[in-house]
Amino acid sequence: MQIITAQTEIKVINQDVALFNCEKKVSGVIHTPSSKEVTVILDGGYVLGKFDCAHCAVRAIALLALSISDADKAMFGSYRNYKREFTERVLQQVH
Repeated sequence: MQIITAQTEIKVINQDVALFNCEKKVSGVIHTPSSKEVTVILDGGYVLGKFDCAHCAVRAIALLALSISDADKAMFGSYRNYKREFTERVLQQVH
């Protein structure tokens, strides 16, 4: 078993809504109505999922951030670097 840590910032807006940012890779809204399940909506409108409790939701967010970090390391670095390099290659071919 491996212990993994992820820095997560949570800003409470009201009793039902909180904003989050995990490892500066994943951000969005956690909706926690008192009578229903917890919903996580990522920036851009993608629904990460519905969870039984806030703890389960935060764990899913941290695992997603970890998966993104692993992909960045395994593939081509960050998406920002990939996009910059891709754009440079496209512009070179056009000119």
